[in-house]
Amino acid sequence: MEKTENTGAGPGPAISASVFERIVRYVADYLKQQGFSAVQSSCEGFTQPARIRWDEEDEGIMPHIVAEHSGAVYVFEVETRTSIERRAVEDRWRLLSVHATRHNGKFYLVTPEATAMYLDGLVKALGVRAEFLKLSGVE
Repeated sequence: MEKTENTGAGPGPAISASVFERIVRYVADYLKQQGFSAVQSSCEGFTQPARIRWDEEDEGIMPHIVAEHSGAVYVFEVETRTSIERRAVEDRWRLLSVHATRHNGKFYLVTPEATAMYLDGLVKALGVRAEFLKLSGVE
């Protein structure tokens, strides 16, 4: 497997940190309300997720949100069309998808509704297993 570069867990260039933080907090709170346990995120008041690595020598990456439900691990990444850099997300998404699958869970891309079709095409082109959590009213 390829080594993972730390691409950070923050917003891309076109989404402000405050909007990104609000989306992450909203999703993390929503997951808790839906019965997910061990919800972790970079938001204040939550435990930060552990870095996920291909192997021990890998620097790893920190997912935006990780949560458990019925013994399965779910990984959530917040993305907008303008925050996507294909080269930066390709290995990141593959690693997060594989991690969720290995733990009987799923990998979700949290995205504005208007961006979902674009991301769906990118996910298919990259061969990544991902579900979508579509947000309305967010650009």
